[in-house]
Amino acid sequence: MILTGLAMAITIAGALIAATRRNIVHAVFGLAIALLGVALCFLALHSPFVAAMQVLIYIGGITIAMIFAVMLSGSGLQEQRESPARRLIAALAAFAFFLAIAPTIINADFGPAARFAPEIIESEWSLKIIGDALLDRFNVVFELLSIVLLLAIVGAIAIARHDRADDADPTAPESPAGNGGRP
Repeated sequence: MILTGLAMAITIAGALIAATRRNIVHAVFGLAIALLGVALCFLALHSPFVAAMQVLIYIGGITIAMIFAVMLSGSGLQEQRESPARRLIAALAAFAFFLAIAPTIINADFGPAARFAPEIIESEWSLKIIGDALLDRFNVVFELLSIVLLLAIVGAIAIARHDRADDADPTAPESPAGNGGRP
């Protein structure tokens, strides 16, 4: 019960940090905190393997790739400006999403969780079952995820190179020695 409350508090705090920070780097760190809270939720559900994968893949992989992409592009170092119209559109979109999921939340039965025998948990959540599912049914999903991460990093590098090319002064004389025209 205490672990569940702590996991919920960490997840909500991280989500609020991610949603309210104007600096992209700070928002990514908030996302990492929220994902840590989700990993704690998996621990509360007695699934340490899934919790470890949450930490390794999402916190260790995806958020670090996001940080690299932001740092390479240089856009994460600036504060993002928001107009009142963008805030209004975001608030309306969030409210519409809430209205869409509210009936599901209201009609859900959040009664006590079923207690399963350890044999059932071992047969359904064993490492062999999870590994077979990852390599069989969900293999394409993980391959696509790696391609998306690769494209994000390549895109950040392309943006960073484009920004550096814009910063170069085309009118400055350049000598073959590369010393900026000085003898």
